[in-house]
Amino acid sequence: MTLPAENGDGVLVEVFAQAGAPSAAPVRRQSIMAQWDRTRNEVCLIQAGIYAESIVRSVLGDASMLKFSRNFAWLGSIAAISAFSISLLPAGTATAQESAAGEFEEIVVTARKRAESLLEIPESVSVITGADIDRQNIKGLEDVGFQIPNLNLSTRLDGFPNVSVRGLGAFGNTQGVGFYLDDVQLFSDASSRFGDLERIEVLKGPQGTLYGGSNIGGAVKFVSARPDSDSMFGRVKGVVGDQGIFDVEGSLNLPLGAGDWAMRAFGFWVSNDGYLRNPNPTRLNGIAGNNDEDIGNTEESGVRVSLAGPLGDNLSAYVSVRSNEFEGPNNTWIRELDEGNLEHPNEVPASNNPRHERDTTSGMVELVWELNGYDITSVSSYTTTESFRYTDLDQREEYLLSLFRPEDMDVLTQEIRFTSTDEGPFQWLGGVYYSKYDEKMDSDLVWYDTVIYADGNISGPLGCAAGLMCTGVWAGETVTEAEETGEVALTPFEKRIRDKSHLAAFINATYDMGDWELGVGLRADRWKNETLRFSTNHTGSDSGTEILPRVSVTRWLSDDSMLYGTVARGFEPGGFNISEDVPDYLPAFDSEDATSFETGWKGRLMDGRGSATIAAYFIDYNQRQIETQIPAEGAGIVELINNVGDSKQFGVEAEVSVAVSEALSVALSAGWIEAEWDSGTSVVSGADADGNPILKDIGGDTPPVTPDFSWNVAADYVQPLANGMTFNASVQVSHNGKYTGLRLSDPAGVSVVNPSFTLVGAQFSLASERWEWAVNIENLLDEDYYTDVQTFPDFFFLDGDADEIIVIGTLGQPQLITASISYSF
Repeated sequence: MTLPAENGDGVLVEVFAQAGAPSAAPVRRQSIMAQWDRTRNEVCLIQAGIYAESIVRSVLGDASMLKFSRNFAWLGSIAAISAFSISLLPAGTATAQESAAGEFEEIVVTARKRAESLLEIPESVSVITGADIDRQNIKGLEDVGFQIPNLNLSTRLDGFPNVSVRGLGAFGNTQGVGFYLDDVQLFSDASSRFGDLERIEVLKGPQGTLYGGSNIGGAVKFVSARPDSDSMFGRVKGVVGDQGIFDVEGSLNLPLGAGDWAMRAFGFWVSNDGYLRNPNPTRLNGIAGNNDEDIGNTEESGVRVSLAGPLGDNLSAYVSVRSNEFEGPNNTWIRELDEGNLEHPNEVPASNNPRHERDTTSGMVELVWELNGYDITSVSSYTTTESFRYTDLDQREEYLLSLFRPEDMDVLTQEIRFTSTDEGPFQWLGGVYYSKYDEKMDSDLVWYDTVIYADGNISGPLGCAAGLMCTGVWAGETVTEAEETGEVALTPFEKRIRDKSHLAAFINATYDMGDWELGVGLRADRWKNETLRFSTNHTGSDSGTEILPRVSVTRWLSDDSMLYGTVARGFEPGGFNISEDVPDYLPAFDSEDATSFETGWKGRLMDGRGSATIAAYFIDYNQRQIETQIPAEGAGIVELINNVGDSKQFGVEAEVSVAVSEALSVALSAGWIEAEWDSGTSVVSGADADGNPILKDIGGDTPPVTPDFSWNVAADYVQPLANGMTFNASVQVSHNGKYTGLRLSDPAGVSVVNPSFTLVGAQFSLASERWEWAVNIENLLDEDYYTDVQTFPDFFFLDGDADEIIVIGTLGQPQLITASISYSF
């Protein structure tokens, strides 16, 4: 029989009888939400407030505390005035680990902003459990991307995500896919390290109805572990290995006396020399550089502190504050001259090592009011990020052309939602959402050995590029060390202040008709973009209202399996390019939108010892936004987002997990995509003798960053030993298909294909009740690969590259062996 039981977090879980009889199937659509019985405790509330203030002050410092407190007070006042709340239950166990009887535990997710079984959701959702995150040493975005087919995800070399899902979204400055930490969207530091996670959820396909704009391709949700008032526990882990890696992290859960309040803290510090090298070659003047050879060295640290507990009989709160600091390489691209023969070297001979420094501070307040038959939720957040990036644009040892890119970002979000909690056939969720994103970029191109004269004449590399007084290295002259950096000219690159906002209302409802379930959702999203180019004082303003529907139909074949069909729409707002090449106005690009049609099957297999999903989809993608970089008319570089055209794509995905025995479990997944530009789509590919653009027809071609076929196989073996210890061995094999890189428009019509690659990872561990010793091997076979490639203007001009177009790539992690030890208490 099936009995509802309550775990330590107050979440209902399914417990299966083990007394020799076949276990019962899980009860379909059984609620997993349990109401908490709380009492007011004023003393504990004051104590929690003192803890929160001291923690925030220690994390931010007194100076930053003032700025943060002003914005966070705004959030708190909204939260307090609304007096709204949602259940603070963690989303249940998200593991797919094997139970004692060889069954998989139910996987519970919050993809539709309510806790429910993964097998009840009529769309494709993939989950990486907390246990897998820890065992497989998943810490970067590319680690997530390799786990899930049709998710092309990595960290750009400027620290921002490159991501597409099913070919939706695009690499570069277009968002495309949303990133979330505990229901708060991440705009400025999605590539930061988030530890102490319950799970990672990947929602595939447009998520416009519940998540709004910038989720046209899907959403990646990091779900952190919540404070637990039952007991104190924690863990400390240290990692050492190749590349001079030294990594330490720790987590602590601490009950705060009576009253069910608790605090949870996580912190880490990591140093990594990296795998890229600057050989500091001798320049034309006979002088060699003295940069750090480890051009990819990185140092990152972070802390997150959260408090949770009741404010009354049915009112509860969750407060979280985090801070992340990153200092590492920036745009340390590998430079290739032959797009048809990629060699994957690991040398970046820059004149100065490109660097990126980023500091982020963020806080969120989640209030919950549990009423009769429904909950009311308020989620408020504020995030501030300061970023400074330096790039050696010519990517060679000579002092020619660099880019300084300081950027400040501030984001406020507020969501209030109402969620039904009764057991009736009609379930609903609705609410309102507001976000405000303020950004300032004050960026300049740096031209070395360059003089701009009063009469308008220019010498040095800038003079060469502008067709004026060409002197220095580009003119074949030998430049002394003093001349190399003595005269520096700055030209504006991106001088912008950009304010973006969203105001939306949404509703989603399902009705259970026995073997059938109907789901209907709708979102009205009012977006606005106001941009100022303060170098010329030109402004641009654009806005629009998008209607984002969602309809699903589910047919239950049994308590263990279902068929479904879903239609959903998503969009990415429009905006403005800051091009100094267009001095009189700001070139605009329009919104893009996509409509997805998906059908699939989900179910349990082999008497509960396995599960499987299969889905097929068709996507109509309109006005696709694609980023490109082209040489400027006078000198330098222009970075643009253009609406290239429409495309169609369809594909198939499948996932299977099986408990082969009590010791061995295996998971297999695969995804295939076929995509092409609509007939008549064209891009600019150079100019004729009169300066008129030459158009290249790309109708029928595959859009960029769309891997054709990807798959993953994982096996996990857990064996108890006679001495009370446990041995674990895990192996993952991931294949990423080939795809065309970015930059469809260039003077020579050059394109590059990133070849397919297959990576093997393995982990071995020995664990006792408190201690664990582990070895992790990434890229076991030492495969050479790029996580992204694109064509790019050649700003060096001294190596005989006839078409003045090169390939730049982000070199993937070579073989890496690390060892770790952890202690739990």
